[in-house]
Amino acid sequence: MHVGIMANDSNLPVSADAAPRTDRFRSTPQILPLPEGLYLVSVKPGRQAAVTVHGVSFPAVQLSSVPQPGTRPLKFLKREDVESSVWLTAGEQVVMIAPAGPAPLLLTNYLYGPELQQAVDLNIQKLNNVAPPATVGLRLYAHIQQIGEQQGAAGEWVMAEDAPYWIESVRMEVTAAVGQLLQYRVPGVTGSDGNWTPAPGQIGTPGGRPLSGIAFRLMAPLASTHKVIYAARFLRHGEIEAADGEPCRSPQPQDPLIALRVAIVPR
Repeated sequence: MHVGIMANDSNLPVSADAAPRTDRFRSTPQILPLPEGLYLVSVKPGRQAAVTVHGVSFPAVQLSSVPQPGTRPLKFLKREDVESSVWLTAGEQVVMIAPAGPAPLLLTNYLYGPELQQAVDLNIQKLNNVAPPATVGLRLYAHIQQIGEQQGAAGEWVMAEDAPYWIESVRMEVTAAVGQLLQYRVPGVTGSDGNWTPAPGQIGTPGGRPLSGIAFRLMAPLASTHKVIYAARFLRHGEIEAADGEPCRSPQPQDPLIALRVAIVPR
């Protein structure tokens, strides 16, 4: 599937120092419905010279989901992380997961220049015509101060919505193919602190002290084909990302964990 779009003349606001007055930004959106499956989205190298504005290369395309009540969003696997939206320029690619049910893709092309230009040449290829492998399936459960247990799917943040309440305990539910090959712990000051707990075991105590950090790892043979990536958000320090057993722990003492997300992705 090839998607090539000419940009229209709708202007986007830009700061006065971003470019000469003769140049401008233009954008064109397009909605593309996709059946369930795993896709490779790639941008062919362009014939026209790219223009860089504030570190961003144009022409470019943004991929995201069209919000729909009762549906799950598209997910993008790029740079070993799970994203809800990505930007691509010439020569770049991303793996996209379309869930079951309606999953419309929003393509927004962005151009920059004094004349009408050709947008990126986008290729969307379905991989093996199958849905994502079940071995990446997991669900995160976190017991949060004053709220109780909250849950989220792979790559989703689990936290208190608008309150900075801390996470007291964590447990994971995974597919049979993953099983106890996923392990997690609360890391301490040294690498040997904290015992590794296999899924679906629980670390921490509901109603107890806040978790001070988190780490996840995969065991063989799953570790040879997949990796576990995760991010933790702390009350004072903010967000920390890690993968494959690396500790997520705030450098500030007594800084509680308030949000967490986890995903298992192919290497």
